[in-house]
Amino acid sequence: MASATVVVQLVFGIPVGRLADKIGRKRVIYLLTPLWYASNLFLAFSHSPVALVLSAALLAFYSILSGATSAMTLELVPLEQQGKWGGLLGFFTGLVTIPAPIIGGLIWREIGPMYVFIIPILFDLFFKIPLLATVPETLGTEHPIYEG
Repeated sequence: MASATVVVQLVFGIPVGRLADKIGRKRVIYLLTPLWYASNLFLAFSHSPVALVLSAALLAFYSILSGATSAMTLELVPLEQQGKWGGLLGFFTGLVTIPAPIIGGLIWREIGPMYVFIIPILFDLFFKIPLLATVPETLGTEHPIYEG
Protein backbone atom coordinates (compact mmCIF):
# COMPACT_ATOMS: atom_id res chain seq x y z
CA MET A 1 0.00 0.00 0.00
CA ALA A 2 2.81 2.41 0.88
CA SER A 3 4.57 1.65 -2.41
CA ALA A 4 1.39 2.33 -4.38
CA THR A 5 0.99 5.70 -2.67
CA VAL A 6 4.58 6.71 -3.37
CA VAL A 7 4.48 5.57 -7.00
CA VAL A 8 1.26 7.47 -7.71
CA GLN A 9 2.66 10.61 -6.07
CA LEU A 10 5.85 10.34 -8.14
CA VAL A 11 4.04 9.69 -11.41
CA PHE A 12 1.14 12.14 -11.04
CA GLY A 13 2.45 14.89 -8.73
CA ILE A 14 4.03 17.12 -11.36
CA PRO A 15 1.38 16.54 -14.07
CA VAL A 16 -1.42 17.38 -11.62
CA GLY A 17 0.46 20.51 -10.53
CA ARG A 18 0.85 21.57 -14.15
CA LEU A 19 -2.82 20.86 -14.78
CA ALA A 20 -3.70 23.07 -11.80
CA ASP A 21 -1.56 25.84 -13.30
CA LYS A 22 -3.32 25.42 -16.63
CA ILE A 23 -7.02 24.99 -15.78
CA GLY A 24 -7.10 26.32 -12.21
CA ARG A 25 -6.60 24.96 -8.74
CA LYS A 26 -10.29 24.81 -7.88
CA ARG A 27 -11.12 22.81 -11.00
CA VAL A 28 -8.37 20.30 -10.22
CA ILE A 29 -9.63 19.99 -6.64
CA TYR A 30 -13.18 19.39 -7.90
CA LEU A 31 -11.89 16.95 -10.51
CA LEU A 32 -9.72 14.82 -8.22
CA THR A 33 -11.64 14.91 -4.92
CA PRO A 34 -13.83 11.97 -6.04
CA LEU A 35 -10.64 9.87 -6.17
CA TRP A 36 -10.22 10.48 -2.43
CA TYR A 37 -13.85 9.47 -1.92
CA ALA A 38 -13.21 6.29 -3.92
CA SER A 39 -10.11 5.60 -1.82
CA ASN A 40 -12.14 5.75 1.38
CA LEU A 41 -14.91 3.59 -0.08
CA PHE A 42 -12.43 0.97 -1.31
CA LEU A 43 -10.88 0.94 2.15
CA ALA A 44 -14.24 0.64 3.90
CA PHE A 45 -15.61 -2.12 1.68
CA SER A 46 -12.48 -3.96 0.53
CA HIS A 47 -12.34 -7.70 0.70
CA SER A 48 -9.06 -8.24 -1.09
CA PRO A 49 -5.47 -7.04 -0.98
CA VAL A 50 -5.85 -5.62 -4.50
CA ALA A 51 -8.64 -3.31 -3.31
CA LEU A 52 -6.43 -2.13 -0.45
CA VAL A 53 -3.58 -1.32 -2.84
CA LEU A 54 -6.00 0.51 -5.15
CA SER A 55 -7.30 2.45 -2.15
CA ALA A 56 -3.77 3.52 -1.25
CA ALA A 57 -3.04 4.52 -4.85
CA LEU A 58 -6.15 6.69 -4.96
CA LEU A 59 -5.35 8.17 -1.55
CA ALA A 60 -2.16 9.58 -3.05
CA PHE A 61 -4.27 12.09 -4.98
CA TYR A 62 -5.41 13.58 -1.68
CA SER A 63 -1.77 14.33 -0.86
CA ILE A 64 -1.18 15.71 -4.34
CA LEU A 65 -4.22 17.98 -3.97
CA SER A 66 -2.80 19.41 -0.77
CA GLY A 67 -0.16 21.07 -2.96
CA ALA A 68 -2.84 22.83 -5.01
CA THR A 69 -4.66 23.81 -1.83
CA SER A 70 -1.48 25.21 -0.28
CA ALA A 71 -0.73 27.18 -3.44
CA MET A 72 -4.24 28.68 -3.36
CA THR A 73 -3.75 29.66 0.27
CA LEU A 74 -0.46 31.39 -0.49
CA GLU A 75 -2.11 33.27 -3.36
CA LEU A 76 -5.23 34.31 -1.41
CA VAL A 77 -3.75 35.29 1.94
CA PRO A 78 -1.78 38.56 1.88
CA LEU A 79 1.92 38.05 2.45
CA GLU A 80 1.94 40.01 5.70
CA GLN A 81 -0.93 37.85 7.06
CA GLN A 82 0.46 34.42 6.16
CA GLY A 83 2.11 33.91 9.55
CA LYS A 84 -1.15 34.62 11.36
CA TRP A 85 -3.04 32.39 8.92
CA GLY A 86 -0.59 29.55 9.48
CA GLY A 87 -0.90 30.02 13.24
CA LEU A 88 -4.71 29.89 13.06
CA LEU A 89 -4.62 26.75 10.92
CA GLY A 90 -2.21 25.12 13.35
CA PHE A 91 -4.35 26.14 16.33
CA PHE A 92 -7.56 24.72 14.88
CA THR A 93 -5.80 21.61 13.61
CA GLY A 94 -4.50 21.06 17.13
CA LEU A 95 -7.96 21.53 18.59
CA VAL A 96 -9.44 18.98 16.19
CA THR A 97 -6.72 16.40 16.78
CA ILE A 98 -7.58 16.18 20.47
CA PRO A 99 -11.15 14.81 20.17
CA ALA A 100 -10.81 13.21 16.71
CA PRO A 101 -9.37 9.84 17.87
CA ILE A 102 -11.99 9.61 20.59
CA ILE A 103 -14.83 10.41 18.20
CA GLY A 104 -13.38 8.01 15.63
CA GLY A 105 -13.17 5.26 18.24
CA LEU A 106 -16.76 5.85 19.33
CA ILE A 107 -17.97 5.78 15.72
CA TRP A 108 -15.96 2.58 15.11
CA ARG A 109 -17.37 0.87 18.19
CA GLU A 110 -20.95 2.17 18.27
CA ILE A 111 -21.90 2.66 14.61
CA GLY A 112 -19.44 0.54 12.68
CA PRO A 113 -15.88 0.62 11.27
CA MET A 114 -16.92 1.57 7.72
CA TYR A 115 -18.46 4.83 8.97
CA VAL A 116 -15.04 6.09 10.03
CA PHE A 117 -14.34 6.26 6.30
CA ILE A 118 -17.80 7.31 5.08
CA ILE A 119 -18.44 10.22 7.47
CA PRO A 120 -15.40 12.24 6.26
CA ILE A 121 -16.75 11.96 2.71
CA LEU A 122 -20.10 13.35 3.85
CA PHE A 123 -18.44 16.23 5.70
CA ASP A 124 -16.37 16.98 2.63
CA LEU A 125 -19.42 16.92 0.34
CA PHE A 126 -21.59 19.08 2.57
CA PHE A 127 -19.02 21.51 4.00
CA LYS A 128 -15.69 21.70 2.15
CA ILE A 129 -17.00 21.56 -1.41
CA PRO A 130 -19.68 24.25 -0.88
CA LEU A 131 -17.14 26.38 1.00
CA LEU A 132 -14.64 25.98 -1.84
CA ALA A 133 -17.26 27.36 -4.23
CA THR A 134 -17.04 30.68 -2.35
CA VAL A 135 -13.24 30.90 -2.72
CA PRO A 136 -12.04 32.91 -5.71
CA GLU A 137 -9.97 31.15 -8.37
CA THR A 138 -6.36 32.28 -8.24
CA LEU A 139 -5.37 31.24 -11.76
CA GLY A 140 -4.22 34.22 -13.80
CA THR A 141 -4.27 36.75 -10.95
CA GLU A 142 -1.33 38.97 -10.15
CA HIS A 143 0.53 38.17 -6.96
CA PRO A 144 3.00 40.49 -5.28
CA ILE A 145 6.53 39.17 -5.12
CA TYR A 146 8.16 39.33 -1.72
CA GLU A 147 11.33 41.36 -1.85
CA GLY A 148 12.27 40.79 1.79
